[in-house]
Amino acid sequence: MHATNQKQRHTQRGEAQKQNLVNAAYDIIAEQGFEGLRTREVALRAQLNISTLHYYFASKEDLVRSVAQRLLGEFKTAREPQGAPVSAVERLEKEFSEQTSVLRRRPATYVVVMELFTRSLHDQKMRPIVQELLDSWEKHFMEVVTDGVRAGQIPADSDILTTTKALQSLLLGRALLSLLKGTSTASDLMFAQFSRWLSSSRR
Repeated sequence: MHATNQKQRHTQRGEAQKQNLVNAAYDIIAEQGFEGLRTREVALRAQLNISTLHYYFASKEDLVRSVAQRLLGEFKTAREPQGAPVSAVERLEKEFSEQTSVLRRRPATYVVVMELFTRSLHDQKMRPIVQELLDSWEKHFMEVVTDGVRAGQIPADSDILTTTKALQSLLLGRALLSLLKGTSTASDLMFAQFSRWLSSSRR
């Protein structure tokens, strides 16, 4: 029993150290971009030695991959349904509203996203990491759009993949403009416009 508790404490300590390193890397990317991401600086900020960092992450790419996993976790938590089930249209409207909240309260989230995307344009090792992020978002949006089509809330003749990519592009573009200009279009106005675009296919 004592050995089991000791092993559990060791595991918990290890997970805490690993998460501290991921959080440190996340913060550095948000503040300085990839140019400032140095493993020694990450270890220093996490108050750990460099050998501990290399114990958990064999390469910088492994560390960045864990940063991307943190982002996925943040977005997954934000979109978890609360209370009674909502319609596909309400879920999409919530996406716009939640993005407004994240941009206001945690702009670093999208700063890190954009840094990952930009870096992947020049670093082939980053491409799979970014692709995993994009694939996850695409899968989520595709499920929502598909449900909307089936429920008759989104026009039946809508191309699901194209609608999904349009929604993804709209939200990412809105985030980028918000970071660059410091302001963003109100979520309700933007969602209303997106809804009108979808509805126009019925004409």
